[in-house]
Amino acid sequence: MRFFIYLIVFLTGAVCLAQNRPTHFTDSTGALYWRKSTPVYLFVSDAPDGDKERLKSKATAQYADPFYLDTEGVNYIRSRNAVDPETKRVIPDSEVMFEIYADGIAPVTSVSYENVNKFQGDLLYYKAGVNVSLEAKDQLSGVRKLEYAINDGKYTPYQKPLTFQDPGIYKVEYYSEDEVGNVEDKKSISFVVDPTPPYSDLTINGITEDEVISTGSKLYILALDSISGVASVYYKFDDQPFKKYNGLQLPTAQLEEGEHTITYYAEDKVKNVEEHKSFTFFLDKSAPLMVADVLGDRFIVMDEVYFSGRTKLKLTAVDNKVGVKEVMYSVDNEEFKKYEKPFYLPSVSGVHLIKYYSVDNLDNSTADSKNSRYIGQGGFEEFKHNVNKFYVDLTGPVINHSIGNYTFTRSDTLFIGPYSKIKLTGTDPESGFKSIAYSLGSDVGEELYTEPFTLTREGFNTLNYYGYDNVNNRNIAKFTFYLDATAPNIFIQFNTGNTDSREGKLVYPITSGIFLSATDKTSGVNSVTYSLDDAPFKPYAGLISGMKKGKHTLVVKAKDFLNNEAVKEVTFHIK
Repeated sequence: MRFFIYLIVFLTGAVCLAQNRPTHFTDSTGALYWRKSTPVYLFVSDAPDGDKERLKSKATAQYADPFYLDTEGVNYIRSRNAVDPETKRVIPDSEVMFEIYADGIAPVTSVSYENVNKFQGDLLYYKAGVNVSLEAKDQLSGVRKLEYAINDGKYTPYQKPLTFQDPGIYKVEYYSEDEVGNVEDKKSISFVVDPTPPYSDLTINGITEDEVISTGSKLYILALDSISGVASVYYKFDDQPFKKYNGLQLPTAQLEEGEHTITYYAEDKVKNVEEHKSFTFFLDKSAPLMVADVLGDRFIVMDEVYFSGRTKLKLTAVDNKVGVKEVMYSVDNEEFKKYEKPFYLPSVSGVHLIKYYSVDNLDNSTADSKNSRYIGQGGFEEFKHNVNKFYVDLTGPVINHSIGNYTFTRSDTLFIGPYSKIKLTGTDPESGFKSIAYSLGSDVGEELYTEPFTLTREGFNTLNYYGYDNVNNRNIAKFTFYLDATAPNIFIQFNTGNTDSREGKLVYPITSGIFLSATDKTSGVNSVTYSLDDAPFKPYAGLISGMKKGKHTLVVKAKDFLNNEAVKEVTFHIK
């Protein structure tokens, strides 16, 4: 009699609808691929469209209804000997074999990049126009779909490389699924797109309104880039070749006295290049007579002076011949007035222009009027004069925080755990960022921040943190969170009662199985794994059964979504 065997898998309707994943797949050659974790039921019939009878096993009933494919790749459902379809004679040393390919391994997706100009700092930066390509590969049944989402948006089927032009921080999540429903764990890449060139500015300490400088004047180039950062600055005098700027004072002393032009530009760390800028000046090789000093909070970067609203400016004049009669100064192009003692600059953030000059005791010229005493015929232009730029910084730095590893938000409440790392950052575009400190709740004092840290105080907490710039301006920020440091509760339940006890351990019949569960009242259970008799730990997926007679030890681990872990062990006998 001829029989036909059908392979059929049954899943609960709720799971199938929720996941919408296939369990098996037949390719163009007729090869059947089966998700390895899916049960298999066998049916037999005496005709292709005849009535089917479900095939059961008496010898191995505990493994056969249903049974599972045990080998990754090809598996065989076979007879002991083949029978000739015509003669019905048994053909020794031959078998009838039905091939079925077990596929329990999810696809793997790789990422590649094109048009890459990148820089790796605290974040990964790319120049605008970077293309991100995804490619998924599967060893057996083949890839069914590959999907991605950008910045927590909707998942979309991947069809072609993704191009990023606009500035911003991007997070690309992706995963693939094979033809039998094995799903790859979601992965992600994060990066910043920088489409804009940096900005550079020429700073000159010691210049007249007519763009005249001396060998005592100090020229610097300040370059800023708000995204990937400045990589290099280049400059040249007149028709000389461009040179890389080393951040020090520009070498004007090597120039001839007269008119010169400096050309400069900046390049950021992803190769965005600024347009060339230029400035023309006259070099007077006579040295200045005046110096300015800062009294109080100050910070100097390449002779660029920053100070707070609590700081004063002091002027000093030196004359080796007849001595100094008086010193005059002007703030932000106001009228000149006599300098008598150190003075405060205006309480307005930003650059302030300080002009000053001195008159010797020969009183070489007279004023045309009261308001232009040394700016008439002779006077001001006959003396050595200076122009300095000072930056008044009245505001503290911009500070922020981020939390990495094991964190989530629920109902507007931030949850973290003892493995969550808190990172504090600060920036200050004026005098520059100096330091950051923090305190927890109502704790007294501040802890200096040096690197990402963890906390252990369970419950609702508030973290206060404080940023300081280089002239000691201060900003304060805080955030509130709930810290969960409690591991889940584990429950181990046998599906039969015990029949006896042996060596102080309970004895259960051989038909027994074990159910596992865990609860976590705060963050929820993320995973449950177990090890039976020192076997490698594996995820719990349903009733644990098929245990042989003898003594067994079961170790169960449960983790919540904040990586808090509980371990429970039970030893028992199977009779």
